[in-house]
Amino acid sequence: MNNGTILKLNNIEVMYHEVILVLKGVSIDVPQGGIVALLGANGAGKSTTLKSISGLLKHEDGEVTDGSIEFMGEKIHHLSAEEIAKKGIFQIIEGRRVFEHLTVEENLRVGAHLRGTGSASKERLEMVYRYFPRLVDRKNVLAGFISGGEQQMTVIGRAMMAQPKLMLLDEPSMGLAPLLIKEIFEIIKKLNKEEKIPLLLVEQNVKLALTVAPYAYVLENGRLVMHDTSEKLKENPDIRDFYLGLSDIGERKSFRQVKHYKRRKRWLT
Repeated sequence: MNNGTILKLNNIEVMYHEVILVLKGVSIDVPQGGIVALLGANGAGKSTTLKSISGLLKHEDGEVTDGSIEFMGEKIHHLSAEEIAKKGIFQIIEGRRVFEHLTVEENLRVGAHLRGTGSASKERLEMVYRYFPRLVDRKNVLAGFISGGEQQMTVIGRAMMAQPKLMLLDEPSMGLAPLLIKEIFEIIKKLNKEEKIPLLLVEQNVKLALTVAPYAYVLENGRLVMHDTSEKLKENPDIRDFYLGLSDIGERKSFRQVKHYKRRKRWLT
């Protein structure tokens, strides 16, 4: 990984309601200006990881009970979501959370005020429209009446208005048509390349995630089971069997079961 690390999770544990252990010793590095993907099945702990970084965990009676989270060298896991947002970390929550009663442009302008960047909002707005030109024609439409893809563009644009230093993207492709997914991910790659915004991406579409992110971590049941470059993960037979359809076991198994089965099969032969 890149030596210039902007975000560092050091062996964190996360607990809900003081009794439910969800993350167990998770360590992740996000390099300055890079894209990192976080992969795993439903319930693996991916969204919990993002919420532990953004501080939203505290609103769900969750907390980091061990380890630390460092952003630009400063420990932030004890801070509130509002304090973390002011430092420049913005999470795009799954489900495209727009303010439905506001227009598209009003939604975008909300982002400029989250970090007190209202004075630069005109320039930021022009930048958002440059990356998402289809929002120009929709800017005066109530956000509740635009398409799912346009809502996703709006929430990403709203985060961009706040001049983020790190963006956390949670399932940006969820519920979208393939052509829209392709368009949004092309824009995400362009944003990272041109604006140098680091991204931590949670995405169920593993093929797509490994195409966009040069490095990825794999979570299962709250634990990291593997991390490597995307090229090496694409070639890994366990990753390929588990995430790209049924394995030769004949049914969907856990990542650990896939590995155990293959070791046992080799031993028997």
